[in-house]
Amino acid sequence: MHYPLIIGTTANFKDQLDLKTLQYTTLSEMFAQDASTPKGKQYVSTDGTVVIPAARAFQQGPADTIAGWRFSDNLDTYGFITAVPGRRIYVSSSSEDITYSAVVGTEGTLSQLQPFANRGGECVAVDRQGNVYVANGQIFVYAPTGRQIGQIDVPERPLDIVFGGSDDRTLFILSHHSLFAVKVRDSNDS
Repeated sequence: MHYPLIIGTTANFKDQLDLKTLQYTTLSEMFAQDASTPKGKQYVSTDGTVVIPAARAFQQGPADTIAGWRFSDNLDTYGFITAVPGRRIYVSSSSEDITYSAVVGTEGTLSQLQPFANRGGECVAVDRQGNVYVANGQIFVYAPTGRQIGQIDVPERPLDIVFGGSDDRTLFILSHHSLFAVKVRDSNDS
């Protein structure tokens, strides 16, 4: 089963004060708690191969369909990534400006969260060599070790990135107004 992963923190800071210690829950603690907590409901494709967590939605403003803002992890995401239980993936916490590596659980939750790069952003993609691409104003490229090895400058802020093409070496970059494509090299290329 493949899980399009949607991670977000929708907690209000007013609910995060520990009255015993008088300290607030940190953004990383909120992210880890949200990522490791199974969602109560899911949307499941008819063939059972795609599962999208149904996160809580809340509204700010009037309770009509015209005005007010509606928030949920699904509504706030820039894109989905495919996640397979038991495999390690990369996710970005834009509020912390950190990208994490994590292992996907059977319910689509994340465990073994480890900071990977001190840069977060709108989304993350991984190439065939295991290099990690983080969209944050531009595209920043990291080796599997977490060391930055490159940068791809694009004329518009990227919102979503994904690898595709016949050989899975084309990085597609979606912005508000354009779709860009960049062919990446394998380490074997001269």
